[in-house]
Amino acid sequence: MTKAQIAEVLEEIGTLLELKGENPFKIRAYANAARSFEAWGGSLSDLQDEETLAKIPGIGKAIAAKIKELAATGSLKYLEDLRAEFPAAILELFSIQGLGAKKIKALHDQLHVSSVAELLKACESGRVAKLPGFGETTQEKLCKAIADRVKHSGSFQFGQIAGEAESLRDALAVHPDALQVCIAGSYRRRKETVRDLDFIAATKKPEPITQMFVEHPLVESVIAQGPTKSSMRLRSGIQCDLRVVSAEEYPFALNYFTGNKEHNIEMRNRALKRGWTLNEYRLAPLPPDPKTRKKRSTTKIPKVHDEAELYRALDLDFIPPELRENCGEFQAAENHSLPHLIEAENLRGTFHCHTTASDGHNTLDEMTRAAQALGLEYLGIAEHSRSSIQAHGLDKA
Repeated sequence: MTKAQIAEVLEEIGTLLELKGENPFKIRAYANAARSFEAWGGSLSDLQDEETLAKIPGIGKAIAAKIKELAATGSLKYLEDLRAEFPAAILELFSIQGLGAKKIKALHDQLHVSSVAELLKACESGRVAKLPGFGETTQEKLCKAIADRVKHSGSFQFGQIAGEAESLRDALAVHPDALQVCIAGSYRRRKETVRDLDFIAATKKPEPITQMFVEHPLVESVIAQGPTKSSMRLRSGIQCDLRVVSAEEYPFALNYFTGNKEHNIEMRNRALKRGWTLNEYRLAPLPPDPKTRKKRSTTKIPKVHDEAELYRALDLDFIPPELRENCGEFQAAENHSLPHLIEAENLRGTFHCHTTASDGHNTLDEMTRAAQALGLEYLGIAEHSRSSIQAHGLDKA
């Protein structure tokens, strides 16, 4: 199992313990362990050494033993026993805005609700409103949250959400406490369809940046708000996540949240070969080998101020975001043969445009002036013919 997968298991254990109504300190121990383990700089080989694991902040001997079992076998009996106490679908209830472990436990214990479908039925029948601590208002909000979940479960075309995305980015960028801001993820890779938006902001004062993010006029609803990560949904329906980091962490966070999973794995592997560990926060030396107690590498880690220096540290040319999908870009970056991508200034004109004469949104004069402002050399108008009745096709006149 990977470090990320093991961290997810620790978080799931904490969630299931909360559903059981276990001791809050025990629950918090697993949540803290998950965060510490994810940020830990060790390698997978260290997971077999309980002494090394127990030295990680927030991880005691009991949790260290569970991590060792996960790393060795890919499974954990303790987790399997916990899962057996609940229906498999109950964890999907955590995806409904407004539901935490206490409310989910009440729904399960008193109404036998163990899935989103069962929750909707319980709401529609009015049973949820009768539970202590719920009421009509909560029931209505849960119905809306379920409807939103169904409505926004798909992908969005890049062009559909680009305007909102850039508007929100610009608002974050001009905030007086913002040092650097960028949209990462599939949006930065310029994929045709985008499932969500990942905003990365560097700042010394996270709270004002986070507050502005969740209170922006484009926000429809806030999903979660925390000291370093917040999530909300825009009016278009797309979910936006904001991760707030320090200026030193920014190039690593931006890189981590831009590349796809395969690209990031290759980046980490290249760091490991040099005796370093790479995550979304830093590039650091691996801890000494637990068996020999010797350093893994004597190579000094260079200073990294931006993404270009991170790639240079791994003996690679800077890889443009659009290529970060582990489809040959690493070999090209090693051999200094990365392709030159088309830039906006390379565009000389466009042929297929519609005006208000058919189903466009701008007049011919407005289109011409806009093309001139962009520095285009030509503009081609291709209105619909009269055969396209649904698109207000032109007639012979």
